[in-house]
Amino acid sequence: MIWILVFLLVLGLFFFPQWWVGRVLKRHSDERDDFPGTGGELAQHLIEVHGLEGVKVEATEGGDHYDPIDKMVRLTPDKLDGRSLTAIVVAAHEVGHAIQDHNKEKTFNARITAAKFANVAQQITPIAFWLSP
Repeated sequence: MIWILVFLLVLGLFFFPQWWVGRVLKRHSDERDDFPGTGGELAQHLIEVHGLEGVKVEATEGGDHYDPIDKMVRLTPDKLDGRSLTAIVVAAHEVGHAIQDHNKEKTFNARITAAKFANVAQQITPIAFWLSP
């Protein structure tokens, strides 16, 4: 019985924060007329203010992220062209990753290394299950 509780606790620790953030972002995704610009415009402004030469902003369908290889802040169309609190916050968050990359912060580089490892592990895991007896 204790193992079930431990399992549920660990499951909650992994999934609750992601669920909660998604819920908050959805709650604040309504368009607002009182915002002077879009998420994409804010991202471009922050890139210019922080002198992030070579960093660009573009639309993507693959989820909001900063690509350190291509030096690209990629935002989904609702964030790029949106005037919601969610669009503004997500754009600023992704530019924050570009700033970390520009400043060569160790935590950002560690995150990139961990993401590469996770990507490889994600590709290998199905093969390992298939090959296991």
